[in-house]
Amino acid sequence: MQPYKLSLPLNQTNCVLFNSPHSGSIYTDKFMQLTDLSLRTLRSSEDLFVDQLFSPVVGLGSLMLSAKFPRSFIDLNRDCEELDPLLIEDLTAYKDTLKVSAGLGVIPRVVADQRPIYNHRLSIDDANERLQGFYFPYHDKLKSLIKQTEASFKKVILLDCHSMPLSSVNLASKKDPVEVVLGDCFGRSCEHEIVVELKTLLTEVGFKVSLNNPFSGGFITKNYASPPNNIHVVQIEILRSLYSHEKQQIKNSEFAKIQRRLIGVIEEFIKRFAD
Repeated sequence: MQPYKLSLPLNQTNCVLFNSPHSGSIYTDKFMQLTDLSLRTLRSSEDLFVDQLFSPVVGLGSLMLSAKFPRSFIDLNRDCEELDPLLIEDLTAYKDTLKVSAGLGVIPRVVADQRPIYNHRLSIDDANERLQGFYFPYHDKLKSLIKQTEASFKKVILLDCHSMPLSSVNLASKKDPVEVVLGDCFGRSCEHEIVVELKTLLTEVGFKVSLNNPFSGGFITKNYASPPNNIHVVQIEILRSLYSHEKQQIKNSEFAKIQRRLIGVIEEFIKRFAD
């Protein structure tokens, strides 16, 4: 089984690509046998329904790539060398980043609220199996889609789609939370005009939008962006409680409404930037 789902329009008519690396929800028996955590607890790190939320973009002529397997199993928004020596045995080389130290490397040690996934360490063979079977095929496909789009349109705008729990948003007032966070790595991952226009469109339909706070962009945003070569990446985080019941991990009654607002914004964005 491929580790990703590629959703294709009848014809790709624009340069805007969509990527959802954290919405995978296939928890294999093999993985579940390695953890003492419940499925509900493991899913606390999942970008619930983000792939479904953005799925209508295919009808606008855009391509969409999404993960099939969960972030708690393999985190596709990390460098492949962000391996955790506290989790994986016999590591000889790894990148010692803040994410790794926090247990949130490419193979996570913890889920939300620092809950350990495993009660034992993993072998280096297990780590390599996940990288070879899941991580690299996903990124190979993403690279090929970017290359394909660049060849067709001489420009790429990649929207890297995520959701955020209410607890992760640094609120000035809990009565008025940020609902969408756009990340452009503080101006390094895309032309300023692109992210400003996206923020404006989202604000015009009623979303409360922040730029680069508290999320400025992860590995995918940083790694694939190349504005001088007309490859632009924006990370978009949507407040999970807008469209779902976080604790019950189900869609709420506002899902369709939020989706319509969001897709309306994207349709207008495509008209302005993707010709």
